[in-house]
Amino acid sequence: AEMPVCTRKLGSIAIVEPDYRWWSEYGLTSPEALLKVMVMRSGCFTLVDRGRGLESRNLERALADNGELQRGSNIGKRQVRAADYFLVPDIVSRNRNSGGGGLGGALGGLIGNRTIGAIAGGLNVKKKEANVTLTLVNSRTTEQERLTEGYARKTDIGFGGGGFGWGSALGALGGSSYENTEIGQVIVLAYLDAYRDLVTQLGGMPTNPSAAAPRAE
Repeated sequence: AEMPVCTRKLGSIAIVEPDYRWWSEYGLTSPEALLKVMVMRSGCFTLVDRGRGLESRNLERALADNGELQRGSNIGKRQVRAADYFLVPDIVSRNRNSGGGGLGGALGGLIGNRTIGAIAGGLNVKKKEANVTLTLVNSRTTEQERLTEGYARKTDIGFGGGGFGWGSALGALGGSSYENTEIGQVIVLAYLDAYRDLVTQLGGMPTNPSAAAPRAE
């Protein structure tokens, strides 16, 4: 599977976890690490950190406000870049023992999508299949701009040792568990499938999302 590469930025993006932490059931870390690697390597978005990075920045700002930092440290107001979009990774449904029905099958029947209808239940550990979604939310209007699906199965990739060559990057971001398990590798491919579809669809998005949104008061 090929990583999409963009010649221009499509906006700034922050990755937001879904309400239900489904990955913990499979001994995996948050898929946030996967998406960060994809965003950085594709060059399609400017990635802004709304997690530990923002917390650390706020600590520096508090030190500056208290006069603890050296002169000329340049930490102050109006320096944090706005996120144009939020990206939410999820799975189609959360039924570990899904068979041939359930939410995935129902959605596939409703909208006729090949990936959503491919399996029911989002993840099938025994068959090594994954059906995931990526939701792109406009940070200013809260509109869901895009919803893409990704599907992968064990036969889509060889699992002999090499993985994806993302080991160092995933390890640094806390996502190495995805390269160390078969279901984890399948999930990586499924999210890559969804991300590639998302980037393809974004060809018609505004060049300047901030200017395209309603004016803030």
